[in-house]
Amino acid sequence: MSDGPQFDYLVVGAGSAGAPLAARLSEDPASRVLLLEAGRDYRTFSETPPDVLDSRNLASMEHDWGFTAVPVPGRTIPYRRGKLVGGCSAMNSCAALWGRRLDFDEWMALGNPEWGWDRVEPFFRDLETDQDYPDPPHGSSGPVPITRFKDEELITIQRAFRDGCRTVGMADLADFNNSENEGVGPWPMNRIETTRVSAATAFLDEARSRPNLTIRQNTLVNRVVLDGKRAVAVELSDGELLEAEKIVLSAGAFGSPAILLRSGIGPAREVGALGITSRIDLPGVGARLWDHASVPIRLVPKPGQCVPGHDPRFQLAARFTLPGSTDRNDAMLVLVTHLDLRPFPALMDLIGVPVVALLNAALMRPRGHGRLRLRSADPNIQPEIDLGFSSEPEDLRRLMLATRVGFGVARSAPISREIERIAGLDEEAAQSDELLKQYVLQNLSSFHHALGTAPMGREGDPNAVVDEHGKVHGLENLWIADASIIPSIPRVIPNMICMVIGQRIGDWLSTELPRGGVTPSNSVSLRSQSWADAVTA
Repeated sequence: MSDGPQFDYLVVGAGSAGAPLAARLSEDPASRVLLLEAGRDYRTFSETPPDVLDSRNLASMEHDWGFTAVPVPGRTIPYRRGKLVGGCSAMNSCAALWGRRLDFDEWMALGNPEWGWDRVEPFFRDLETDQDYPDPPHGSSGPVPITRFKDEELITIQRAFRDGCRTVGMADLADFNNSENEGVGPWPMNRIETTRVSAATAFLDEARSRPNLTIRQNTLVNRVVLDGKRAVAVELSDGELLEAEKIVLSAGAFGSPAILLRSGIGPAREVGALGITSRIDLPGVGARLWDHASVPIRLVPKPGQCVPGHDPRFQLAARFTLPGSTDRNDAMLVLVTHLDLRPFPALMDLIGVPVVALLNAALMRPRGHGRLRLRSADPNIQPEIDLGFSSEPEDLRRLMLATRVGFGVARSAPISREIERIAGLDEEAAQSDELLKQYVLQNLSSFHHALGTAPMGREGDPNAVVDEHGKVHGLENLWIADASIIPSIPRVIPNMICMVIGQRIGDWLSTELPRGGVTPSNSVSLRSQSWADAVTA
């Protein structure tokens, strides 16, 4: 090691949590901050590819890690994760949902009092500039612009989805971020017109001008280097060492636990079997992988409808509580306007058309979980990702119920008028427990919301990997700030939750981890004009 580290803070991963974290830490001009990203860094609006800017679609596979995962034994699915500065926020559906009180109070009950709703709510408010609801409880001066599709902007099939939800008894829900109610309504989205405003745009555009912030792209981290119980550096995949006073992993629910395991931090027997020296036995690393399972109902559109590259993929969603469930708002329906089947020739041949719409029925509060393991100590070899969607019979039962609700909406008169047919699921199968179970198991997929693989909790809790401030148990100078530290699965898409995690841990790190309550950084309430200027230029 050298005489002293070049950086005060080293952040691994520039996604939904890592970008606001690095921006927050770099506000102090005396702090030297290094932000590492395994993918590309598009530094300006003009050099950002159209697919990354276009909020109507997911970004291309060029910006994807190429992970695969096992939803149920015997099946493998692609699992999309953003590999670029901005992470998943730079390629996802732009859903910008606040977390719910029920979820955060559960985090508090699990030994994380700083994460009760009353502590967390101000951070959601100060992150956003809500263009539809500028008054409290919403925010009006944060770095993330929020908007919703208006009724007149809904395309035909999305309007039919809304009306179909109404026919099965769902109410209208105008604002997902200011209600615990159920119903169907427009997504809050982090976009300006058709332009995606990712965490990279919202948090790093202004921070890039700071001379104390360095961003390195195309940089894959292998492991954390320890000196006894103290983290002192990270080793890159090419063997280069980068030293820092404080190291924060923000590499996501797959990347952060994988780095820990390659560092000898995790279940001792598991890391030892890979030829890695165990440095600290933390059995919770990778042991719980939570995700939102979804079952697609494929709608064959009439000619001229559901046009890829033109129509927005996401406009509306419905949330509801499944019959007999003790968990409120434990299910969602989301209509994906179009899925291009041409990259999946076998499925295209089976259905007989190149494009379908998907009505996804999702379980937002599963009881079961999967796990993440390393296949190898080589950082270039992907981990084994088991989603465990069929691990709990009650989850399978509720997924069948959610699919029946979705099928009822798909069969409603408003949607029936706008499609030619439902492919692969009929009335007989929907009503038969055995046939519907087969359909669910054969088609079960993911909302791609992996989390919980290094959860927060009290020291001594066998499941906990970090404390409520993100500091890794049993080690000095090592923190985690991303979706992996979420201790129980929230009933919302977690993108904005990850931004809050990055902002809060950035606050704690920059003020030497105070143990009392903290208030949001003043900086987050001062919106950078960069995204607005770029879009309107």
